[in-house]
Amino acid sequence: MTASPVVALAPRQNQLVFRAVLDALSRPGEVTRLPETPFPAVLLPVLALSGLETPVHVARSEWADPVRAVTGAPLVERERAALAALDEPDLSGLPVGSAAAPERGALVALAADGFDDGPALRLSGPGVDGSREVRIAGLPADFAERRRAAADFPAGRDLLLVTRSGAVLGLPRSTRIEGGA
Repeated sequence: MTASPVVALAPRQNQLVFRAVLDALSRPGEVTRLPETPFPAVLLPVLALSGLETPVHVARSEWADPVRAVTGAPLVERERAALAALDEPDLSGLPVGSAAAPERGALVALAADGFDDGPALRLSGPGVDGSREVRIAGLPADFAERRRAAADFPAGRDLLLVTRSGAVLGLPRSTRIEGGA
């Protein structure tokens, strides 16, 4: 894979990314779209939401230059990240916050293979009318169990699952997930 060109997001692109992230997190399980840009889609939430003092972790070394150039954000190890862009579903070490400081949990953009295959997951909670079934290709079969074991609400991580084509599905920490095994 070649490195992404170091160009800034146009203001309109930045607004569209922000809107897609907001929609995805406020309506868990509903797929929304990120705009087309020269950057990998999974990196867009980090580029649009980080700033000069936002600690960012990226899984790929070629993503470091665009983050530095576009946002000026410091790149950190996963344990200190407020925002992260990952290409593998290993969330270990990323902050979950605490009951007293849930805002310290990371927002993670995670690459997904698609939303039409994979184990069935049943979502419920705020933003979900009753319950909703989703399928997310590329997640481990025990994803729901791992997520539950990681932290008790209000602590946790907010997840944005992002496909290469820019489809995004949000799983905020307040969403209950069952199934998958």
